Amino acid sequence: MRWVPCVLSLTVFLAATFAPAQNPPKQDKPTPEAPKTSVELDGLLGSVKAVRTTIKRSGLQWSQPSGPSLLFYVPCQDCSYDPDGVKTVNGQVADGKFYGQIIALQRDSSGRVTASVVMNAATGDVDRQEVIGPFGKTEEYDYLNGKLNWLQTYTYDQYGHMNDALTVDSLGNQISHQQTRSLPDGDVLDIAVWGKNDELDWQQSADPETGLERFTTYDESGNVKLAWTFKNGEVLSFFERQGPNQNPQQQQFGEGWVEDAGNGNRDNYRCSSDGRCERSRVHYDYLDPAKKRNPTSAEWRDQGGNLLYGAYYEYEVDSAGNWTHRRISVFPSDGGDRALYEEDWRTIAYWQP
Repeated sequence: MRWVPCVLSLTVFLAATFAPAQNPPKQDKPTPEAPKTSVELDGLLGSVKAVRTTIKRSGLQWSQPSGPSLLFYVPCQDCSYDPDGVKTVNGQVADGKFYGQIIALQRDSSGRVTASVVMNAATGDVDRQEVIGPFGKTEEYDYLNGKLNWLQTYTYDQYGHMNDALTVDSLGNQISHQQTRSLPDGDVLDIAVWGKNDELDWQQSADPETGLERFTTYDESGNVKLAWTFKNGEVLSFFERQGPNQNPQQQQFGEGWVEDAGNGNRDNYRCSSDGRCERSRVHYDYLDPAKKRNPTSAEWRDQGGNLLYGAYYEYEVDSAGNWTHRRISVFPSDGGDRALYEEDWRTIAYWQP
């Protein structure tokens, strides 16, 4: 299923924080894939105990259009992890003071993480509480100034794929509700998202046999705002209703989407209200191609193959395969060619066997 880049509701595309133990698989069903550990989610390898990062930006002003990212920022500047790879400290040090969160974990008799309490390091207040099931979070409580702000609940199918995510406010009023159906291997068949008044906001579906995909958004009255169909790299149809106060230059949710075209390529589609659609391509090369870790270059080209934007990475790597120093250059710059955008240094401590 295509990825539609946008700022979605809280319930969409949430990454797993913990790696709980899996239920024993039955022989006639695929083995559920274990959620990644915090260490893996932060792009690290091995038994990482702590990481501290120094970031130096050149001051170069550089940006790219909406779509696949070319810049990969440090996901966690100053973090600590327990021996199982679960994050216990998350934040950064500035002017000698730590700003971030301290995470207290609760485990059952087998050692599996069953809950966490995330506390603000500066105030000591609880920011978030999570209940962890076999496949990931089942409840998440978010607090603001010591009071409940919102609550999310999650359920999973028998293969460990999230199939329902509900977000409500402190009074129990629905903020967002997402339901997802997936194949046993994790490929998504359809997604539907409802808003505050339980009105359908948008839905997307994919037919694995024909390859046909559909995407539709709705207004508060249930009328179609935007819709497209897509198959085998071709936009079959695109419709967008223009509102009376809508800025035609402002991109609307659903006007763009990304297709994984394989071999490190991502095709970026952008459509406009007149029905015209354009395709560009972003190509990634990696230091570790098998795991798609540590890009060495990310280049964005138009349909004619002309280079529009690029980001280029140089690394120094330790014996565990984690980078300890990197330089990022971008194209174009004020001088027209590549220019230094950022330089990072990282100190990594490991748990001893």
